[in-house]
Amino acid sequence: MDDKLKMDLDELLGDLDLDLDGDFNLDFGDEFLNKVMVVDDDAGTLRNIKSLLDGAYKVVVANSGKKALEMLSAEKPDLILLDYEMPLMNGPETMKMIRQKPDFKDTPIVFLTGINDRTQIAAALALRPAGYLLKPVDQSKLLMTILDALNGGN
Repeated sequence: MDDKLKMDLDELLGDLDLDLDGDFNLDFGDEFLNKVMVVDDDAGTLRNIKSLLDGAYKVVVANSGKKALEMLSAEKPDLILLDYEMPLMNGPETMKMIRQKPDFKDTPIVFLTGINDRTQIAAALALRPAGYLLKPVDQSKLLMTILDALNGGN
């Protein structure tokens, strides 16, 4: 290799400051991340899921179905994690209202619930969500469900 080329290459690699022995972490900023809206009436659940997704997704939260509907147009989420049971407007009602909005009729919605009852699970699945997760949510299951839903279930 030509000495000039080798020196230029060494200088370029030095400028990149690559730590090939350590962790490799690219941070492109939020503008390149998919946006996930988490809708739940429980503040602890909102905090927990936000912390599980931070860094992998841009996360916005809403503490009610009504608030989620108000935020939709401004936030334009790529996916919605929606609590199945909430006061005033539950998950199924919220989902139906989201689906009535043309810009969001195809936005993947994943239900979250703490209820492990076959009848309720069947009722939730009848609404054809992109997924269904039991609370408390396991991080790897959450990430895989989101990834699958964002990729059209393929």
